This record gives sequence, C-alpha cells and structure tokens, in this order.
Amino acid sequence: MAESGDDELCLISKGLYRIVSDVIGPECIVKLRRMKWEVSDLLDNCDTSEQEHRITSGSRSEGFAFKSSDTDMMYVDKNTLVCTASNISFLQNIKLSSLFHMDNEECSPGFTLLRCLTCDRNNVNIFRSLVRKGDNMYLSSKSIRETFMSTRNTEVHGPCQSETYIGIESDDAYTMRYPFWPNQARSFFIRSIERGWPSYDVLKDICNDGCLFIPINSKQQTCSELMDLEWRMSFSLAEKKLIYSMNHCQFLCYGLMKLLNEVIKELCPIKDLMCSYFMKTAVFWEMSDNSENWSIQTFLSKFWNVFRRLMKWVNDGYCPNFFIPENNMFYGKICGENQRILLSVLSDLYAEGYMCLLRCPSLNKNLTSIIRQPYIANMLSYNEEEYVSMSRIEGEMLLIVLEFDIYVPTEDMTRIIKTLHNTVNINTESEIMRSAVRLCVNDILQKYEEVLLISTSHSNRNFGYNRKQYVRRVAAKGILLRANTYFCMNYLHYAKSLYMAGNYHKTISMLHFIKRRLQSQPYMYRWSLDGDIIMATRQQGMSYDTLIKSSIVSEVMMDSDTTIDELQLECHAKGELTGSGLLFIPPLVFMNFLLILCYTGIEDYHRRHHILEELHTLLYHDNGHHIRLVHKAIAWEILGICQQICGDYQAAFQSYIKALNEEYNYFKAATTVRISSLYDS
Repeated sequence: MAESGDDELCLISKGLYRIVSDVIGPECIVKLRRMKWEVSDLLDNCDTSEQEHRITSGSRSEGFAFKSSDTDMMYVDKNTLVCTASNISFLQNIKLSSLFHMDNEECSPGFTLLRCLTCDRNNVNIFRSLVRKGDNMYLSSKSIRETFMSTRNTEVHGPCQSETYIGIESDDAYTMRYPFWPNQARSFFIRSIERGWPSYDVLKDICNDGCLFIPINSKQQTCSELMDLEWRMSFSLAEKKLIYSMNHCQFLCYGLMKLLNEVIKELCPIKDLMCSYFMKTAVFWEMSDNSENWSIQTFLSKFWNVFRRLMKWVNDGYCPNFFIPENNMFYGKICGENQRILLSVLSDLYAEGYMCLLRCPSLNKNLTSIIRQPYIANMLSYNEEEYVSMSRIEGEMLLIVLEFDIYVPTEDMTRIIKTLHNTVNINTESEIMRSAVRLCVNDILQKYEEVLLISTSHSNRNFGYNRKQYVRRVAAKGILLRANTYFCMNYLHYAKSLYMAGNYHKTISMLHFIKRRLQSQPYMYRWSLDGDIIMATRQQGMSYDTLIKSSIVSEVMMDSDTTIDELQLECHAKGELTGSGLLFIPPLVFMNFLLILCYTGIEDYHRRHHILEELHTLLYHDNGHHIRLVHKAIAWEILGICQQICGDYQAAFQSYIKALNEEYNYFKAATTVRISSLYDS
C-alpha cells in the first residue's frame, strides 16, 4: 500500500508540474521574458551622459507574468561609490564625485551608516544631504529618499516610489553601489562553497557584483539620530543571478509558492502580512540545504518542504535573510497577534495537504482531474519541444515586443539601433524575430524622423529654406515607407507632422483615410493583446507581419520635442512634476483632436462641431476599451481644450474638472492654468 501511495503521489507531482508549467510558462518562454528586460536595461543605459545606471529586478524580470507581478527599477548613482578601509586603495584611480565609508558598528545586521570621505559640491543632492554626527559627516538616507521622490507624484512604498502603469506595478529606488562582497554577508560565501549551491561560477559573478545600498532604516533601530542615517544592504543583483541559475523545476516551485501566497492573502484578515520575498527566501534556503534531486517526480515533495520551512519560521517568529541570517526579516511585522493569526492560516492550509492547492483558481480545474485520476499524468508530455507549440512561443515573443514601448534620446538613436542589432541574436529564419526587431527599430526611427520634421520647421533658423524642405521631404517619405511596417501609427504620426507644418487639408485627408481603414477591417489595441488572442489570429491564417502592419493600434507618444503646440503646456507640467514630459494619447482621441484643430484652421465650423460631438460621445460612453484608465486624464484634458476652442466654456470647465479628478493626472498645473484661462476669456 505504501508503494502504491508513493506511486500516486509521484503521478500527482508530475501532473502538478505540468499544470504549473502551463500557468507560469515553460522554460523557453520564461527565458524570452527575461531577455525582454535585459534588452530594456541595455537600451536604457546606452546614454553614457546619464548620472544613473538602471537595473531591473522584481517578479517580471525574474520571468513571471502574473497580473500582480511587479517591476523594480533600481537607479545606481554612477558617480558615487561605497568602500571600507580594506578596499579603499582599489578605488583611488576611479574618477568619482563622492566616496563614502561603510560604518556599521551601531547598526542592525544588514544595515550601515555611510560616512563621507569625499563629496563634490557640484553634486548638489548629495552635498545637501550630508548631516554632521560627532566629528564626521554622514549621508542622510531620509534626505536622499525625499529628494529622489520629490520629482515624482507617486505612492511611497518603503524606500521606493511606487507607481502603476498599464496595470504593472513599478517600484523605483535610488541606490549606491559597494563594488565588493560585504563582510556582513561572508557567511553566504562560505555556506555556498561548502554546500555547492550556487555553482562556483555563479557565486563568483555574485561576489564580483558586490551589493547596493537603499535609503531606508532598520525597524530595529531605536536611536532617533540614526534612523535618518541608516541605509539597507540590497542583494537584488545576487537574487536575480540565483533565480536565473535555477532549473525549471526549482523556478516553478518558487512560482507555486507565489500562487499559494495569493491564497494566504485571501484567507488572512490582516493585509499583506506575508509577502513574496519571504517565499523567495524560503526557496533559496531549501535549495541551499537540499540542492540535489529537484525533478518532476519530486516537485510536490520539494514544494511541501518549502511550505514546512515557512511554517516553522512563522512559528518561531524568525525569518533569516538568505545573505545575512542574523537579519530577522519578520522583526516588527510577524510577531504577537499578527504571528498567531498567520500561523493559524498556514496550519489550516497545511492540514489540507496538497489539496490546499485547489484553492488556487488557476490550478483548480486541471489539478482536480489529476487528483481524481492520477494516471492521466502519464499521458501528458513533459518535453517542451513536444507540448509547447511554436505559435505559443512566437505569440509570447510578439506580446513581449508589443508591450515594450521604446523611447530614446534623439542623439543616441543611431548607436542604439546598432546596439540592438548586435546584441539580440537574430535568427533570420524566424519570422517573429524579424518582426520583433523591425518593430523595435521602427519605434526608434519614428522618433528620429519626427524630430527632423520639427527641427526644419519655418520657425527654426538653423537651416536654409531649400535644406529645410529637402530634409522634411526625406523624413516624411521615411514615415510613409514604414507605414507598411506599422500601418496605423505611422500614418497617424505623419498626419501630426502635416498639421504641424500647416497643411490642414492634407492632414484632414490623411486622418479620414486612417479612419476608413480602421472601420473596414478589425484592429486590436497594443495593450489588450495576450498570447491567446495572438494564437487565435495566427490560426486564422494571419502572419505576424500582417498583424503588425494592419491590425495593431497603440497610443500616440509625444514629448516636448515632438508634441503639437496645443499640448506643450501639459508636456511642460508633467516634465516639471515627474522629470519626464512624455504624453501618451489614445489614438481615437488624438485623431479627433487633430481634426478639430484642422477644421478650426480652415474655418469649417459645421464639421468641427460634428467631430466634437464624436469626441464627447467617445469619452462619456467608453468602458475602457478605447481609453485606458491611465490615459483618461489626458483624454478629458483634450476634450476640454477642444470645447474651449469651440467657445463652450461651461462644458470645457466640466471636462477640466474631470481631468483634475483623475488618478493619473501628472499635469495638474497645466489643467489649473487652463481653468484660469476660462475666466479670462
């Protein structure tokens, strides 16, 4: 009976592995997701003049694509480093504006003070954040954190500024780098050598990266003077390398713990007691203690080991940080009544055995079949080459690229295009890779050609008239030629360029042409695509090139260099508040906006009124299909501008108030100015 029971558990383990792989993604797709963020970081860091180097971490960069998955952006100050007495000599030949010494005698494990050794007065934010303590100057984590967040209109989340864009949570944090492995984490290095996980090559890479410091103090710190000075060690770079070194069974076990965490959150009456970082830490410790025999057959038992470990930590009230075990990550959070409540929830789930996984909505249906008839597991394929269709891989790749809005500084465009081609290994036999790279380069060239058009406008005196006309024709021709690559958006940008040049009649003709094309064939919004839609489209016989050329529509992206005069106020206000003046305008809203402006220019007020009614109806009746929540504010703002142009000041006032009340309005200063202008009219 025991053997029969073991065989049944082995079958359930195999079936569970396959189900979780389908939910989270097979290994090949996980690698594609990771590649997206590697390319994203690469492009973002191409601008060598930037003072910060961006590093992406978080669930999405790890390879997950849950709706709840977040993205952490760490901005590393390139002109500042941290050192200790033992390694300061290695930094003497490096040109730095600021250098700090790590002083951790008065701090909790995993935290330190940063004593100033050198600081350039021109580095204003750093210099103003220095605080005297005794005979030395220290860098205030509180001051740096407030300075970093002062330019953002976002929610504060610990040391980060937290925001949500297109449904994806993002935590941005200012960090400083210590380019050596810290002594506080020496036990991790010794433990890894002794136990053989991670491998020596991975361990070497981790130690060579050193660690980062994030401006947040320890919950254990009771001295008020030190609270504002403490910095936390971050091992995000090491964690990312550990995740990437996992085999797929280990990665899926981590993913299964994240799915279980959603169940725990539902059952626990206290919000966010358990976080996914605790789950990750439990998986790391289990792999360190038992690095062998992670396979399909042992998948369920390994998951159960991690769950038991987590329960023990909650029972003990102690969660050891993987790199610095002396740092109890439960401190001040999972203790007392909170600890008792969470332990009760975990105990109830544990008592259910593996049946508790049926509480996960994404697993319930298929796992129920496996539990009732375990032999089904032997009928499933576990070879990715057999059960993962090429259309799913290609569909995921296209989805990744379409999600990837590329924005680059004008002066870096040529270099970044070359970098993109040289870095991404393009298989010329793969239709999806050709489409993907074409789409990326298309987005970059579009920005370049728009800037050319604007820089040669009649108001720019740097070019002679003939030279201006020649460059403008070349740029406009480039947009038209590439319209076959990305139809709707290229023509829409071309129409905008025509309007900015004063060609109202041509702009109107172009916009009506785009409208007819969109009405004559089905189209999809770039943000609404998912793998299932792409696969269904492919099964109908549409190629990826055709999908890109004729069926995909996205927001119109503009900044202060490429926007029309009527929206310069909003670009400037957003730039002042967030540091970026980028505006994203829903395409149907922008088309109607341009039409109203053009009909105003040619004094065709009858047609203008008809288009204004169309725009009004769109905004008041859209259910989120054409205008996403994050872009409602700019849509109401544009409706108000159009109503003000048409002389309906009362309606314009109502639209501006709606824009002000939207959650994602980052240009409220501009809206306020426009409301004031109504009283002056």
